[in-house]
Amino acid sequence: MPDQPSTLRQHLLDAIHAKIFTEPVQARAQCLTLLDEARAAFDTITFIRAAQQLSLIEDQLGDLPGAITVLTEAMAYAQEFRYFQQMPAILEQLGCCHYSLSHYPQALQYWQQCALLCGHQASLNKTRALALIGLGRICDVSDENQLAVRMHQAAHDLLLASQDPYLITMAKINWAVNLQKLAQFSQARALLEETLHICEQQGLPHHAAESQYRLAQIALAENQLEQAQLCLEEGLLIVATTPYHWLEVNLLGEWAELLAKQANYTQAMEVVKRGLQIAQEDRMPHLQVRLLRQAQRYSAALGKKGAAEDYEHQANFLYIQLHCDLLPKASLELAALDQLLN
Repeated sequence: MPDQPSTLRQHLLDAIHAKIFTEPVQARAQCLTLLDEARAAFDTITFIRAAQQLSLIEDQLGDLPGAITVLTEAMAYAQEFRYFQQMPAILEQLGCCHYSLSHYPQALQYWQQCALLCGHQASLNKTRALALIGLGRICDVSDENQLAVRMHQAAHDLLLASQDPYLITMAKINWAVNLQKLAQFSQARALLEETLHICEQQGLPHHAAESQYRLAQIALAENQLEQAQLCLEEGLLIVATTPYHWLEVNLLGEWAELLAKQANYTQAMEVVKRGLQIAQEDRMPHLQVRLLRQAQRYSAALGKKGAAEDYEHQANFLYIQLHCDLLPKASLELAALDQLLN
């Protein structure tokens, strides 16, 4: 297979890259076509790069199993044709896909492998930083928030030299999330406001929307309901024009909680049903459980006992399914992660 993509296919890669976060549906169609062309032309490098692009697209649109299949094919090509420098980035994206599907042991494994392969090679600092962010997320779901903060801060420090606003804001958001969970609200808010400013300057709608979502969570925690509403409205406005289904579901869930705090349970039910529909269509079971629990509470508050029981049964059934399929969080081996920070 050729070492470099053809000029035309390189232009197509560039065109897709420009649309990933602004026109993901169109980017997906172009990316799938390019993958077919690269496969037929035995153009390994283009295939590997397009596979990584597809992963970023499906993180927004939802076909993560499809992205995993393509990334696995890309890894096979990288191994067969000895493109060792491409392997860490593929591992990092495999970690992202499995994490989004709540496959935490697999995500942990891929991100650890990625960080180890990167080592301290300057050319792989970005990829190493992304793996550290991923590992920070694993710490987060394991309630190891202090370790998560250290992971995200280390990733952030690595990324500053890159001057890549997308990656730097990603690190800031994740760092802020765990500061928030440690009730360090002022530090988290400062990071998120800084992130929002960068996003507005650099045209990063998804990170801007997530910053608004996280700021809304802080506002709700501090019972600042008007501020929370403003943040949620801004976030939903952004994802209405640039789709990001995971974030949209979370924004809707938080908006429903805000309405419930105001005793507006009827509208809260309408909002949570919208979120549930997206979560079901995109196979986001953890979010489904959360929203089903919310729907149960709202139905009970409205005096709809039968509906509340139905939502409770659905949530319990899905919860049991999840915990049969997945290893418990306590089984995640995090002891070795400290060594990756050295």
